[in-house]
Amino acid sequence: MIPRVRPSYSWSDLTAAARSQATEVGDFERELASHFGVRHAIAFPYGRSVIHSFLKAFDLAGSEVLQPAYNCVVVAHATMVAGAKPIFVDAQSQNPNQDEEDVIRKVTERTSVVLPTSIFGVPFDAKTLANSIRKRNPKTFILMDCAQCFDTLWNNESLAAQGDASILAFGIGKPMTTLFGGALLTDREDVFLTVCQYRDRSFRPAATLASIRRWVYFIASWVALSGPFVGLTDWLEHAHTPLRSYLQSLRSREAIRLPRDNQNLMKPMEAAIGRTQLKRASLFIQRRREIAGMYAKAFAGQQGLELLNWGEGGSYSIYAARLTEPKNRQLFLDALRRAGIQGDTVLNYVVPGLECYRAENYSVDSFPNALHWSKSVINLPNHPTMSEQQVDHVINTIQRWFKGQDGRSHPVP
Repeated sequence: MIPRVRPSYSWSDLTAAARSQATEVGDFERELASHFGVRHAIAFPYGRSVIHSFLKAFDLAGSEVLQPAYNCVVVAHATMVAGAKPIFVDAQSQNPNQDEEDVIRKVTERTSVVLPTSIFGVPFDAKTLANSIRKRNPKTFILMDCAQCFDTLWNNESLAAQGDASILAFGIGKPMTTLFGGALLTDREDVFLTVCQYRDRSFRPAATLASIRRWVYFIASWVALSGPFVGLTDWLEHAHTPLRSYLQSLRSREAIRLPRDNQNLMKPMEAAIGRTQLKRASLFIQRRREIAGMYAKAFAGQQGLELLNWGEGGSYSIYAARLTEPKNRQLFLDALRRAGIQGDTVLNYVVPGLECYRAENYSVDSFPNALHWSKSVINLPNHPTMSEQQVDHVINTIQRWFKGQDGRSHPVP
């Protein structure tokens, strides 16, 4: 089976982790800052930890934080746990990113932070949006959420360089990984000092058992998403098993919370993996772009499938398209699985529509574009380890499905 995500592990990652030293985290931070051309990088155990720590460090409890309604729920969780209030904005009708007019309209004197976000790695004009936000409220922090993009460009400029600071995340499905992990990037000395002082004051080294669990996760994820084990992992993920329960707990959709180890420092072995991955990150993204180009060529004009306008600087962190007949989505995904392909719907929800946010008096009613994206989007494998034959298999399977040749699909009217 072809997994939707597969970390691009190598033996150099394993060797680096095994030989990791206490200085690895600091070295990783310096190398990250250099890669992005900024002055400072601060490492965290998760991407969501960056948002939570930023809000706590600047004592922004009670303020409003603008963010997309169509987004990973952990962004809102981090906001709520820090005592701030998420203010959601709709997506665009033809683009999964935030509706920029809706963003600007909702910026007020109560807005402490705006989180412009690249969904799936789709670029947008972050500089123009940031300038418009500053005109509305010069005191608002602009925290670019690059957790789903990494090296995404607009007019050859990095999205990560357009705000007061930016967020990166390094889970195993990201363009590069530290297993979990995240980082804050910034050129502002005051932001660096305030957030770094908060982290160093409030975070603690991981216990020995936690480090052992990371090693188990490293090896298990390598094995589970490799070769013949992928099919077994897929079955375990979809059946009522402990693995399914564990994966659902990582997605954190059922309750407003952060991980128990949210305030553990990044582990040296994770930083060591990150350092070796960072050296290959540009190659990972290049391969994702190549696969996306093959999909674009094969599916151009395909009735029933709407391709995104990724632009020149897209990083394709998660390859996304959408069905023009959302009611057929489960049939489509089932057909892929029967053909040995893991499709997915990474964002098949709108944050204010989740039960835990409805309980906080949020509603999905004001976000029609986000709702449509959540019902129609599909995600296809595009990890750098895919072979040409695997890409061709995905393409041929999807083309046959739309022609109705598998005997089970519903041809598009």
